[in-house]
Amino acid sequence: MNKEIIKKLIKIEKLKYEVIKDILPEKVLQQLNNLEQEAAAAIKDITIELMREDCEETKEEVKKEVKKVKVDFL
Repeated sequence: MNKEIIKKLIKIEKLKYEVIKDILPEKVLQQLNNLEQEAAAAIKDITIELMREDCEETKEEVKKEVKKVKVDFL
């Protein structure tokens, strides 16, 4: 698909979401906003944890390097 079409489709979906939020009752809107904040925090925590794990794996890979050793049996 064309990049411009994809951008426009995303913009349309964002506008639909904003319209839905505008017609929601105040109590439901507040609950939705809380849910969005909690979801964003969870995604942030997961991302940070995955980055830490990846960093630790990289450090372990460096430690697991095989080094050639010469041994003289004289």
